[in-house]
Amino acid sequence: MNFHQLYLFYTVASHHSFSKAAQALAITQPAVSIQIQELEKSMGVTLFHRRSKGLRVTDAGETVYAYAQQIFALSGKLLETLQEAQDLKTGHLVLGASTTPGEYVLPQAVGQFRRLYPGIQLELIIANTRSIVQRILSGEIDLGMVGERPQQHSGELEIIDYMEDEIVLVAAPNHPMAQLSSLSAQQVVDEGLIVREVGSATRQTAERHLESLGAFPRVALELGSNEAVKQAAAAGGGIGVVSRLGVTAEVKAGMLTVLKVEGWNCRRPLTLVYPKDRYLSPAQRAFRSFLIDRKPVSG
Repeated sequence: MNFHQLYLFYTVASHHSFSKAAQALAITQPAVSIQIQELEKSMGVTLFHRRSKGLRVTDAGETVYAYAQQIFALSGKLLETLQEAQDLKTGHLVLGASTTPGEYVLPQAVGQFRRLYPGIQLELIIANTRSIVQRILSGEIDLGMVGERPQQHSGELEIIDYMEDEIVLVAAPNHPMAQLSSLSAQQVVDEGLIVREVGSATRQTAERHLESLGAFPRVALELGSNEAVKQAAAAGGGIGVVSRLGVTAEVKAGMLTVLKVEGWNCRRPLTLVYPKDRYLSPAQRAFRSFLIDRKPVSG
């Protein structure tokens, strides 16, 4: 179907006149007449009764006119919706985050962004780094922030180091290890670690750092969230491995103590990731820019 011809028919039927339609469209009346005849020929129906007393739409023309009204109303709505999206009045954004940025970084950023753009709907999915990267690559998630650079997918992803995170070792204040002014890495692993599940960047980074200090990690307890790790450590169950971002309140309240371990300086970037070659909607581009503009200054 030729939608240009359909629109000419819609305009003629709305004005009940070839000449008025031509004037409204700023084209000649013969051009309108020729296009309407071509439309009638392609459809195999007569759309107008052409009489000396005036123009009247046929029964078939009434049917076509009813559908044309719906078609052009929807096309108008489409353009309106696209414009609203460009103006960031509407939109939908699916964010993904590994547990540390998902609990301690992105919620505040999402709240601030929503205050600026209340018409944009945001969804935040929290899982471990491995899962988030996989879901970004599969198209389920638009933008993500994870606790480890996904090097094996560097050809498929844009990767921006967003901020530095410090991983600390914590224990209950009354734990024997907390009473010592200095610990070796071997003493820590002999006590047993409370860590997140396999696939957690916090765990992987800490284990690599311990190995660099000559201590092979020994897992005493494996849990599925930062909150669970903190609670188990506060209960005296072992040495917790967590981000410093997540224990500020507990340390201040005297529920946890950050242990002083010789050679321990375990840091990693929290990294913003998104697909290299995928189209980003206005809402997705806006949130990416929003985050980058607020990127903490390192050092």
